Amino acid sequence: MTTGPELAEGAAPDGEAVVPPVAPTAPGGRAVAELGRKAVARLGRPFGLAVAVTLVLRVITDLIALVSAYGIDFPHRVGADHHLLISVWNRWDTGYYIVIAQHGYAASHGAKGLTTQGPGAHIAFGPLYPLAIRVVHDLLGTGWDTSGQLVSAGSLVVALTGLAYLVGLDWSVTRAGTAVLLIAAFPTAFFLLAGYPEALALALCVWTFVAIRRRWWLAAGLLAAGAVMTKYYLAILVVPLAMEVWEAHAERRADVGRPLDRRTVTDGLSAIGPVVAVLAVWAAYSDHLDGTPLAFARAQSAWDRTFAWPWTLYHHTVSDLVHLRFLDTSTASVMELFDAVTVVAMAGLAVYLYLRVRRSYGVWLALGWCVFSFETILMGETREILVFFPFFVGLAALVEGHPWRERLLLACFLPSAYYLIERFVTGRFAG
Repeated sequence: MTTGPELAEGAAPDGEAVVPPVAPTAPGGRAVAELGRKAVARLGRPFGLAVAVTLVLRVITDLIALVSAYGIDFPHRVGADHHLLISVWNRWDTGYYIVIAQHGYAASHGAKGLTTQGPGAHIAFGPLYPLAIRVVHDLLGTGWDTSGQLVSAGSLVVALTGLAYLVGLDWSVTRAGTAVLLIAAFPTAFFLLAGYPEALALALCVWTFVAIRRRWWLAAGLLAAGAVMTKYYLAILVVPLAMEVWEAHAERRADVGRPLDRRTVTDGLSAIGPVVAVLAVWAAYSDHLDGTPLAFARAQSAWDRTFAWPWTLYHHTVSDLVHLRFLDTSTASVMELFDAVTVVAMAGLAVYLYLRVRRSYGVWLALGWCVFSFETILMGETREILVFFPFFVGLAALVEGHPWRERLLLACFLPSAYYLIERFVTGRFAG
């Protein structure tokens, strides 16, 4: 595009030298700069909120963990060994992810001393989080535990930024802030900063739906594929992805009078294809490593988790609750109560989200409920729910305009969080 008559190269009116245009004034440069300004304007507030919440959550959970593990004289212990700030969170499944990051699956598959659940148990854990730990460790030279927690902290900032932005697209800034607050106050939120993949999975799921809202179907598919490689059951994302593609093209199909058109199919394959492809590749690797394409699913039996119809699970759970067996002294017994409440809340919120918020959110949460219900035992659902951000969007919608509801939730969440952190760092928590 020109603003005047064209001139030959090197020529100018009145014999003056022509000053060539600088790169930033090119249309492409202006477009990129404008996109950058818009991104900063849209994400600046969510990013600031995410950083603040992450820092506050880290400080509070660290204080609770250190007091629980070392008592009120923890400042002297930390002063003598700064690594306690990191190692206090190195519990339970963290060791599996660190071993995979250090040795890979092939080495850990049959090596003695690398697992407490028998050979091949490591394949139950997705590869993306250990890979991220390895990259941070190699780039920054930090310790393995520190690298894992750096990945988690960075992922949490990205996740909360995306969550605040996504909720703000449809509702008020207040509801966006409430959703962020509720996920940070949730009893198991400390897992988002420990050496676990929850924050990374949450970030990938949130930004999958951000990409969906922008109609970036291939990007959504790639992000969903990444989420699957943190937690295999997130393959259920293909259903809400397909729903979003179908609904996005409903008006076009109505205009052309066809039940299905090429554009719908193409965009659907772009969104779903990466998930199917990454699952196929991982199944082939599992078959190579363990002789079966579903080795990553079969490995769950090391924790006594196998397929069962929901009535089997709920009969067992209700019996434990009614007869107060969940109050015995065995490790993780009390978690059965938390997990049962979580699964019941998932069912109710799935219906609410489908009817009142966004149908794809409700379907995704309902599928998550199925994943957790078709098992022999409840284990870790109160932690796994952190990945299902619609759960917290639904809670935010329910408490908006009703301060007493929000206070009631916080009154339940915060003491429970203290209790669960104490159990986690003292070795009396499983999940």
